This record gives sequence, C-alpha cells and structure tokens, in this order.
Amino acid sequence: MKSYQFRNRFNDFGPGRIITLLPPWPFFKGEQQMSQRVKRTGLAALFIVIVILVTLALGFFIMRTAKAQAPRSYHSGWQLVRETANEDGASFAAVYDITGVSSTIANSQFADKDTSTVVKGGAFYVPPASTEWGDGTSPGNKWMFVFCGEARNGGDDTFSFNLIGWAKNNGMLQNICEGSATLGTAAVIVFPDGGDALAPTFNETGVTYTHATKTFTDTSDTGSFDGAVAGMIVRVTGSNLTSEMATITTVTDANIIICSGVTSTNNNTDSTVQGPVHFWADTISLDEQSKWPNYNGTLGLPGVAVHNSADNEVAILNVDLAGIEWIQFVVYDADGATGEEAGNVTVYGRRY
Repeated sequence: MKSYQFRNRFNDFGPGRIITLLPPWPFFKGEQQMSQRVKRTGLAALFIVIVILVTLALGFFIMRTAKAQAPRSYHSGWQLVRETANEDGASFAAVYDITGVSSTIANSQFADKDTSTVVKGGAFYVPPASTEWGDGTSPGNKWMFVFCGEARNGGDDTFSFNLIGWAKNNGMLQNICEGSATLGTAAVIVFPDGGDALAPTFNETGVTYTHATKTFTDTSDTGSFDGAVAGMIVRVTGSNLTSEMATITTVTDANIIICSGVTSTNNNTDSTVQGPVHFWADTISLDEQSKWPNYNGTLGLPGVAVHNSADNEVAILNVDLAGIEWIQFVVYDADGATGEEAGNVTVYGRRY
C-alpha cells in the first residue's frame, strides 16, 4: 500500500514537481557551487579578452601615431654640404694624402680632417636623427645629394669629386665613392639655402643692346661685367629679345660683352644681363660602386647609387651613411677655365 501510494504521488506530482520539492541534497549544492565557479571563470575570461582588446587598440594607436609622424619627419629641406667654390685642388691627392708621406698635405687620420665650417670649405657634420628632428633631419642613414655649378664653357661642363667620410671622433678617412658630374640645362634660379643663382656675380639693368652685333654695353657702371669670361652662360632679357639664355663669346672689356644664342628683332636700351647662370648636374658617373657596403648586407641595394635624369633635369647620388659622422665632397677638375670644366660647384644634401 505504501509503495502504491508513493508511486501514485510520484506520478501525480510528476518528475518536475518532485524535484522542486526535494530537499537541497549535497548533489544539488555541488551544482550550485559549480555554477558560481563557471560564472567566475566566465567573468575572468571576459576580463582577459577586454585586456587583450585594449592592449591591441593601444598598440594600433601607437603604431598609427608613429606612422603618422614618419612622413612629416621626411619633409626635410636641403642642407648646404659644400660651399659654392671652384676646385679644392688639382686632384684628390692634392687635398688628402692617404699614404701619409707628405708633410704638407693632410693625411687620412681623423685629426687631419678639415676643421673649417662648410661655408668655409670644410667637412659637413651629419646630424644624428635620434636627437635632432628639425628641418633637414629625419630617421635613417640614407642621404641624397645633388650638384650644381656655373657653366663657363657653353654648357655640358664637368667636374670630378670624391665623397669621403669619418666615423665618430676617430679612425681613418674612408673613400665612399668617386666620380664625375656633368651640368645640364636646368637652371638653379634660387639656391636652396638662399641666394640668386641666376646672377651671383653680376646683375646689370639698363644695358644697351645692339641687334646687329649681339653686343651688350653698360657704360653707366664701371666694371659692370667684372668676372665675365668667354663661354659663360648668361641670362638676357629686355625689349625685342625673344630668348633668355645666351653664351658670351667675347669680353671686350668689363663693360662690353658679345654673345651668341641671342634671338632678337631690334636694338634696345633696357636689357638686363645676369650671370653666370648656375645649372643642376643632370648626369653623375661613378668610377666604381664597390667601395661602400650595400644596404642590408650583400643582398640589399648598393650602398651608393646614382639616378640620372634623361631630360636635363637633376641627377641624384644616394648614399647610406650608416655610422659616419663627418663627410666631405672634395671637388677637382673644376676651375671654370680649363677645357670644359665647370666653376663654383655647390653640393646639397638631405635625408630621405
């Protein structure tokens, strides 16, 4: 009877009802504790996920900020690396004696490095990007250099150079590369560091022009054309003149010059003569490129590379200056008077 009544009650109440009326046996206490542990574990996992997401977001923000700064730091201006001047000597050996035999010529040791400032023909100090972030500096060791000079021989004037460097505070002179450059027809107009590149020597206005003989005469100022030489390219403008670049063929005296390449329709008395015009080098030739290590080892790009213009524009010399603190461009075959030699060569450089 008891068994029947229990079964009927079980059936009457049903399994769900019986379970709800059962006392909190140890089995059910364990289930509740397990549920709490699951909840705690879930919260811990959620916290870890949040921490990871926050860390990733912060890392992305830092990387994005760094990438945003890099292009801005690469907007670097050109720096004067070699002052405007004729050749430093008749040859590289006349400027630095790497054999150490000469007692009158500087040798290759750091102590014999030219201590003059750049504007006085000395070496150029490579600013450390880690401490200087102003105009002209940026991350990295790669530099590009450009050359310009006076055309003294009717165009395509040339000069030779050696790029040398020294490590920080000690060591020997290192010959990074050597070669030559040829001026093109792209006028400098204004030097990157300031100054008129069209008329660095003379800039005469109110000059009388004689159409029949292509003669420019300025008698109002004594020595108007001091510094002018045959073969020099000058800029001429004024009434009835339809071309600007002309080449001096004859220097009668310091007040009269005769030019070729002038196209005109008549005389005038309002000519402006500027010169000598500076042009960018459009071709650079290196004797060899194996003097300097490659970027990223032997599998990388050449440590020294040239990018020449095919359109009389600006040629670029690229150099990896890793570890170098001082550099100097030693220029020779550039007296502006011998053969096809350029005059007053200037070198500019910037990181990229």
